[in-house]
Amino acid sequence: MSLSILKSIYNILFLILLPFLGISQIVDTVQIKPDWKPSRLHVGIDVSRLIGTAVQAHKNSLGGMIDLDFHRFLFAFESGIEKITRIKTFEYTNQGTFLKWGVDYNLIPHNKYRNIISLGLRYAKSRFSDELKFREENTWFGTQDLQFSNKNVSSHWTEILLRLNVRVWNNLLLGSILRIEMMKNISTPNQFNPFDIPGWGRNWKSGTDEKTVNMGFSYYVIYNFSYREKKILPRKIK
Repeated sequence: MSLSILKSIYNILFLILLPFLGISQIVDTVQIKPDWKPSRLHVGIDVSRLIGTAVQAHKNSLGGMIDLDFHRFLFAFESGIEKITRIKTFEYTNQGTFLKWGVDYNLIPHNKYRNIISLGLRYAKSRFSDELKFREENTWFGTQDLQFSNKNVSSHWTEILLRLNVRVWNNLLLGSILRIEMMKNISTPNQFNPFDIPGWGRNWKSGTDEKTVNMGFSYYVIYNFSYREKKILPRKIK
Protein backbone atom coordinates (compact mmCIF):
# COMPACT_ATOMS: atom_id res chain seq x y z
CA MET A 1 0.00 0.00 0.00
CA SER A 2 1.47 3.37 -1.01
CA LEU A 3 2.28 6.14 1.43
CA SER A 4 -0.34 8.46 -0.11
CA ILE A 5 -3.10 5.88 0.39
CA LEU A 6 -2.08 5.38 4.02
CA LYS A 7 -2.15 9.14 4.59
CA SER A 8 -5.62 9.33 3.05
CA ILE A 9 -6.92 6.56 5.33
CA TYR A 10 -5.62 8.39 8.39
CA ASN A 11 -7.08 11.72 7.26
CA ILE A 12 -10.49 10.14 6.68
CA LEU A 13 -10.38 8.48 10.11
CA PHE A 14 -9.47 11.78 11.75
CA LEU A 15 -12.31 13.64 10.02
CA ILE A 16 -14.83 10.96 10.99
CA LEU A 17 -13.84 11.05 14.66
CA LEU A 18 -13.33 14.81 14.96
CA PRO A 19 -16.98 15.64 15.75
CA PHE A 20 -16.81 13.31 18.76
CA LEU A 21 -13.85 15.08 20.32
CA GLY A 22 -15.92 17.91 21.78
CA ILE A 23 -13.42 20.54 20.59
CA SER A 24 -14.38 24.16 20.07
CA GLN A 25 -12.68 27.53 20.15
CA ILE A 26 -12.33 28.02 23.89
CA VAL A 27 -10.18 29.80 26.39
CA ASP A 28 -9.48 29.23 30.09
CA THR A 29 -11.22 31.55 32.52
CA VAL A 30 -8.67 30.84 35.28
CA GLN A 31 -5.04 29.89 35.57
CA ILE A 32 -4.74 26.10 35.41
CA LYS A 33 -2.81 24.60 38.31
CA PRO A 34 -0.82 21.54 37.18
CA ASP A 35 -2.12 18.27 38.59
CA TRP A 36 0.74 15.78 38.37
CA LYS A 37 -0.97 12.96 40.26
CA PRO A 38 -1.88 10.12 37.88
CA SER A 39 -5.58 9.49 37.43
CA ARG A 40 -5.91 7.17 34.44
CA LEU A 41 -4.29 3.99 33.19
CA HIS A 42 -5.00 3.04 29.58
CA VAL A 43 -4.57 -0.59 28.49
CA GLY A 44 -5.01 -1.38 24.80
CA ILE A 45 -4.83 -4.15 22.22
CA ASP A 46 -3.36 -3.41 18.79
CA VAL A 47 -6.24 -4.47 16.53
CA SER A 48 -4.32 -3.52 13.38
CA ARG A 49 -1.94 -6.41 14.13
CA LEU A 50 -4.85 -8.78 14.73
CA ILE A 51 -6.42 -7.73 11.42
CA GLY A 52 -3.08 -8.10 9.66
CA THR A 53 -2.75 -11.63 11.05
CA ALA A 54 -6.27 -12.50 9.86
CA VAL A 55 -5.97 -11.17 6.29
CA GLN A 56 -2.26 -11.63 5.51
CA ALA A 57 -1.19 -15.26 5.24
CA HIS A 58 2.49 -14.44 5.69
CA LYS A 59 2.10 -12.53 8.97
CA ASN A 60 1.41 -13.45 12.60
CA SER A 61 1.55 -10.60 15.08
CA LEU A 62 0.24 -9.53 18.47
CA GLY A 63 0.75 -6.19 20.23
CA GLY A 64 -0.49 -4.03 23.06
CA MET A 65 0.07 -0.75 24.90
CA ILE A 66 -0.28 0.88 28.31
CA ASP A 67 0.05 4.50 29.38
CA LEU A 68 -0.28 6.55 32.55
CA ASP A 69 -1.18 10.24 32.66
CA PHE A 70 0.78 12.99 34.46
CA HIS A 71 -0.92 16.37 33.92
CA ARG A 72 -0.47 17.01 30.16
CA PHE A 73 1.93 14.09 29.70
CA LEU A 74 1.36 10.38 29.18
CA PHE A 75 4.15 7.87 29.80
CA ALA A 76 3.54 5.11 27.27
CA PHE A 77 4.80 1.59 26.56
CA GLU A 78 4.12 -0.58 23.53
CA SER A 79 5.28 -4.14 22.94
CA GLY A 80 4.56 -7.12 20.73
CA ILE A 81 5.68 -10.29 19.01
CA GLU A 82 5.84 -10.91 15.28
CA LYS A 83 6.51 -13.71 12.83
CA ILE A 84 6.85 -13.12 9.09
CA THR A 85 7.10 -15.82 6.40
CA ARG A 86 7.68 -14.73 2.81
CA ILE A 87 7.65 -17.37 0.05
CA LYS A 88 8.52 -16.25 -3.48
CA THR A 89 11.53 -17.51 -5.40
CA PHE A 90 12.94 -17.91 -1.90
CA GLU A 91 11.63 -18.68 1.58
CA TYR A 92 12.27 -16.10 4.28
CA THR A 93 11.26 -16.39 7.95
CA ASN A 94 11.64 -13.69 10.60
CA GLN A 95 10.57 -14.02 14.23
CA GLY A 96 11.10 -11.69 17.18
CA THR A 97 9.82 -9.14 19.69
CA PHE A 98 9.79 -5.36 20.06
CA LEU A 99 9.42 -2.83 22.86
CA LYS A 100 8.73 0.93 22.60
CA TRP A 101 8.57 3.51 25.35
CA GLY A 102 8.31 7.28 25.52
CA VAL A 103 6.19 10.33 26.31
CA ASP A 104 3.08 11.84 24.70
CA TYR A 105 2.05 15.48 25.16
CA ASN A 106 -1.74 15.83 25.36
CA LEU A 107 -2.99 18.87 23.43
CA ILE A 108 -6.49 18.76 24.98
CA PRO A 109 -5.90 17.67 28.63
CA HIS A 110 -9.18 19.15 29.92
CA ASN A 111 -11.52 17.74 27.33
CA LYS A 112 -14.69 16.76 29.21
CA TYR A 113 -14.91 13.41 27.40
CA ARG A 114 -11.28 12.59 28.28
CA ASN A 115 -10.43 12.28 24.59
CA ILE A 116 -6.80 12.75 23.59
CA ILE A 117 -4.93 14.37 20.73
CA SER A 118 -1.23 14.14 21.43
CA LEU A 119 2.24 14.43 19.95
CA GLY A 120 4.75 11.84 21.11
CA LEU A 121 8.27 10.51 21.00
CA ARG A 122 9.29 6.85 21.27
CA TYR A 123 12.52 4.93 21.61
CA ALA A 124 12.09 1.44 20.15
CA LYS A 125 14.10 -1.78 20.34
CA SER A 126 13.68 -5.09 18.59
CA ARG A 127 15.38 -8.47 18.90
CA PHE A 128 14.85 -11.21 16.32
CA SER A 129 16.25 -14.12 14.33
CA ASP A 130 15.66 -14.81 10.64
CA GLU A 131 16.42 -17.40 7.99
CA LEU A 132 16.70 -17.37 4.19
CA LYS A 133 16.41 -20.44 1.95
CA PHE A 134 16.62 -20.56 -1.82
CA ARG A 135 17.62 -22.87 -4.67
CA GLU A 136 20.51 -21.94 -6.94
CA GLU A 137 21.18 -23.51 -10.31
CA ASN A 138 24.83 -23.55 -11.38
CA THR A 139 26.34 -24.80 -14.62
CA TRP A 140 29.31 -26.33 -12.82
CA PHE A 141 27.84 -27.57 -9.55
CA GLY A 142 24.24 -28.26 -10.56
CA THR A 143 21.26 -27.38 -8.37
CA GLN A 144 22.04 -26.39 -4.79
CA ASP A 145 19.76 -25.67 -1.84
CA LEU A 146 21.27 -22.80 0.13
CA GLN A 147 20.38 -21.66 3.62
CA PHE A 148 21.53 -18.60 5.61
CA SER A 149 20.45 -17.42 9.04
CA ASN A 150 20.92 -14.58 11.54
CA LYS A 151 20.62 -15.26 15.26
CA ASN A 152 19.79 -12.74 18.00
CA VAL A 153 19.94 -9.62 15.83
CA SER A 154 19.05 -6.39 17.63
CA SER A 155 17.80 -3.09 16.22
CA HIS A 156 16.76 0.25 17.67
CA TRP A 157 15.21 3.42 16.25
CA THR A 158 13.27 6.59 17.15
CA GLU A 159 9.63 7.41 16.40
CA ILE A 160 7.68 10.67 16.20
CA LEU A 161 3.94 10.13 16.41
CA LEU A 162 0.52 11.73 16.30
CA ARG A 163 -2.07 10.01 18.47
CA LEU A 164 -5.86 10.21 18.67
CA ASN A 165 -8.01 8.57 21.38
CA VAL A 166 -11.81 8.83 21.33
CA ARG A 167 -14.21 7.54 23.98
CA VAL A 168 -16.98 5.50 22.38
CA TRP A 169 -18.74 4.04 25.42
CA ASN A 170 -18.14 4.47 29.17
CA ASN A 171 -14.47 3.51 29.68
CA LEU A 172 -14.00 2.05 26.20
CA LEU A 173 -11.92 4.04 23.71
CA LEU A 174 -10.73 3.71 20.13
CA GLY A 175 -7.21 4.88 19.41
CA SER A 176 -5.10 5.48 16.33
CA ILE A 177 -1.43 6.35 15.96
CA LEU A 178 0.37 7.73 12.93
CA ARG A 179 4.10 7.21 13.40
CA ILE A 180 7.26 8.21 11.53
CA GLU A 181 10.13 5.80 12.23
CA MET A 182 13.70 6.99 11.72
CA MET A 183 17.33 6.85 12.96
CA LYS A 184 17.37 3.05 12.63
CA ASN A 185 20.43 1.07 13.65
CA ILE A 186 20.92 -2.70 13.25
CA SER A 187 23.58 -4.76 14.97
CA THR A 188 25.85 -6.56 12.51
CA PRO A 189 23.87 -9.53 11.07
CA ASN A 190 25.63 -12.86 10.89
CA GLN A 191 25.12 -13.60 7.18
CA PHE A 192 22.73 -11.20 5.37
CA ASN A 193 20.73 -8.00 5.84
CA PRO A 194 17.29 -8.70 7.34
CA PHE A 195 14.25 -8.24 5.10
CA ASP A 196 11.99 -7.34 8.05
CA ILE A 197 12.36 -5.91 11.56
CA PRO A 198 9.64 -6.62 14.17
CA GLY A 199 8.02 -3.34 15.22
CA TRP A 200 9.59 -1.42 12.30
CA GLY A 201 8.21 -3.31 9.32
CA ARG A 202 9.76 -4.16 5.99
CA ASN A 203 13.45 -3.24 5.97
CA TRP A 204 13.94 -2.84 2.23
CA LYS A 205 12.45 -0.70 -0.52
CA SER A 206 13.52 -2.58 -3.62
CA GLY A 207 16.39 -4.85 -4.41
CA THR A 208 18.91 -4.49 -1.60
CA ASP A 209 18.13 -0.82 -0.75
CA GLU A 210 17.28 -0.45 2.93
CA LYS A 211 14.63 1.91 4.28
CA THR A 212 16.08 4.72 6.35
CA VAL A 213 12.66 6.22 7.19
CA ASN A 214 9.39 4.35 7.55
CA MET A 215 5.77 5.28 8.24
CA GLY A 216 3.43 3.13 10.27
CA PHE A 217 -0.13 3.06 11.62
CA SER A 218 -1.56 1.40 14.69
CA TYR A 219 -5.22 1.10 15.71
CA TYR A 220 -6.14 0.22 19.28
CA VAL A 221 -9.12 -0.81 21.34
CA ILE A 222 -8.42 0.70 24.77
CA TYR A 223 -9.92 0.37 28.22
CA ASN A 224 -9.59 3.29 30.62
CA PHE A 225 -8.95 2.38 34.27
CA SER A 226 -9.88 5.63 35.98
CA TYR A 227 -9.17 5.63 39.72
CA ARG A 228 -9.26 9.38 40.38
CA GLU A 229 -11.28 12.10 38.66
CA LYS A 230 -9.45 15.26 37.73
CA LYS A 231 -11.47 18.45 37.96
CA ILE A 232 -12.36 20.00 34.62
CA LEU A 233 -12.09 23.75 34.94
CA PRO A 234 -14.88 25.99 33.53
CA ARG A 235 -14.27 27.61 30.15
CA LYS A 236 -16.06 30.10 28.00
CA ILE A 237 -16.53 30.51 24.25
CA LYS A 238 -14.49 33.25 22.59
